[in-house]
Amino acid sequence: MGDDRPDPLSDTLKGLGLLFRAARTVVRRLPTKDLEEAVSTSAREVGRAIENVATTLERGVLRRKDGRPPAAGADARPRTSESDPKKSE
Repeated sequence: MGDDRPDPLSDTLKGLGLLFRAARTVVRRLPTKDLEEAVSTSAREVGRAIENVATTLERGVLRRKDGRPPAAGADARPRTSESDPKKSE
């Protein structure tokens, strides 16, 4: 039986390679006029790509399907009188 699990390092390298290839293609096709709009659009697209990669990694690492971070109070332990500095005085 082979190892059916994907290799995260090779997947990341492949994804970054595709991202840089897309960026290189955009640079080759940049118009000479309206440069400001092209740079703004390109930056926005790179931001979206980074956000997608981050969301995918978060889903893989935290195994969350909705992409939201865990609730702030979910892991917090309630304070006891022993750890509360105001009650120990």
